[in-house]
Amino acid sequence: PAAGSSAATAAAATAAAAAAEAGSVASPLAAEGGEAGEGERGEGLRERWRALDGSLRRLLSTWFDQGLLNLEPLSWETSPAGLLGRVMQYERVHPFTGGWPDLQRRLGGGDADGASEGGAAGRYNRMFALTHPRMPG
Repeated sequence: PAAGSSAATAAAATAAAAAAEAGSVASPLAAEGGEAGEGERGEGLRERWRALDGSLRRLLSTWFDQGLLNLEPLSWETSPAGLLGRVMQYERVHPFTGGWPDLQRRLGGGDADGASEGGAAGRYNRMFALTHPRMPG
């Protein structure tokens, strides 16, 4: 990216942080004192929104770049309970209908109820999570 665009991104981030501290959202409409109208004023506001949209897209794509994510194997013994709980909550392809015992069976950990019935239920299952270094828990 050009030096000017990174300066604009930094300025947008600074403005957003200042607005967040003040408890309000900085917007191009606030600078004009109202809603977008017809004619030149409306077109100017649309251009400001487009510029803000572009700045936010660049900023968020930098923050959530795939190079900043870690691929971590999940296990019953070593993974944080909060992370395992989120995996159970948001799994859509193979939902966890049996709660924690179902997760424990799938991970092959401990003596989950019914884990021995199906042989080595979790022995061949592998679960991974993409985590961000700044993600809590």
